[in-house]
Amino acid sequence: MIIRHARDSDAEQFESFDLGGSGPWLDEVAEIVAGLVAWRSDPHVAHLDRQVVVAVTDGHVVGVTAHERLGRSGGRVWNHHRYLMVTAVRGDQQRTGLARQLVESVLADLASTGCESVEWLVHPSNRPSIEFSRNVFPEADETQPPEDDPYVSFALVL
Repeated sequence: MIIRHARDSDAEQFESFDLGGSGPWLDEVAEIVAGLVAWRSDPHVAHLDRQVVVAVTDGHVVGVTAHERLGRSGGRVWNHHRYLMVTAVRGDQQRTGLARQLVESVLADLASTGCESVEWLVHPSNRPSIEFSRNVFPEADETQPPEDDPYVSFALVL
C-alpha cells in the first residue's frame, strides 16, 4: 500500500468509490468523496490549504482522508490547527486497520510540519464513526458544543 496526496486523475475513482453499502452516513460520505478533487482545488478557499490523502493498492484508491486549516466564522484561520473533514475506506477493506493507518499517517505528517491540533465532527447517531474515534483516539477530547449541534466534536492535541 502507498499513501500519497490525491491527484486529479483520482477523481474517477472518487466518483465510484464503493463504501460497501448505503444509508444516511454512507450516502453523505460517498457524496463528499465524489467531490474531493473539486473541494481541494476550489480557488476561493486556497488559504485553507485543503489536502486530500489516499491509500493506494495495486493502482486502486482503497482509502481517502481530507483535511484543511481550521477556520471559524469571520474568516479567521489557524495555520497550526486542522479540521479532518472525511475519512473513508472501500467496503472490501473495512475492518482491516486501513482507516487507522491512513489517519495516523496524516496526523504524523501534520505534527511534523508544526500542526498542534486536529478536530473532526461526527453525528452522534453515526455509531461506527463514534466507535472508531473513541477506540483509535481515546485521548481526543470529546464534546458536544452547542455551535456544532447535533454533532459530537473530537479534538486531538498532537
